Amino acid sequence: MAQDVRTTSPSRSRPDQLTARIAAFALALGGLALMGWIGFFGFAGVALTPFANIVAGSEATASGNPALEACLAERVGAVDSMRRDGVVSDAQYDTFRARAVSYCRAENPPPL
Repeated sequence: MAQDVRTTSPSRSRPDQLTARIAAFALALGGLALMGWIGFFGFAGVALTPFANIVAGSEATASGNPALEACLAERVGAVDSMRRDGVVSDAQYDTFRARAVSYCRAENPPPL
């Protein structure tokens, strides 16, 4: 006589499956919430997006860092001349300028 396989293998009860699914959903939701929190606030209040701290005209203030000011003058000046020459459109100008400022700030961080 052949034995029925279903009766000899351990079966999972319905509450175990439901509990596992709820736990997996809670972990996924928690992970998404954590990613959103880090993306919005960053670590210790430092935003992780490169353009978060750039406000129009903010790089015009004196930083006390001559290397940063020289870099900004060169890079932003180059972007201004590209706009004047028609190489970049008005829509592209803000992005190019923000990238130039971001590059200069990354290359010349403030002294600690």
